[in-house]
Amino acid sequence: MPLASRTSPTTVEATITSKGQVTLPSELRKRLGVQKGSRIRFSIPASGPVEVKPVRYNIKDLWHMADEGGKPEGVMSFEEMNAAKARRRP
Repeated sequence: MPLASRTSPTTVEATITSKGQVTLPSELRKRLGVQKGSRIRFSIPASGPVEVKPVRYNIKDLWHMADEGGKPEGVMSFEEMNAAKARRRP
């Protein structure tokens, strides 16, 4: 049954390796919309269930990470984007 048409909860299991790694079952990867290289975030509240969400960045966040500076205000100019790209080149 396709994920979109499910109305009841589904349970999947995974095994933890000796290194503490887990392979996400394909059904969970599809549901989260993640693939190889994707990042996921675990939210661990003081009580209640742990929440798992895919990490999604917008273009401003990506440029901010490239610059390793403060979050830019407004829209970045092409010159600012090109400067950020130049700093990342070897």
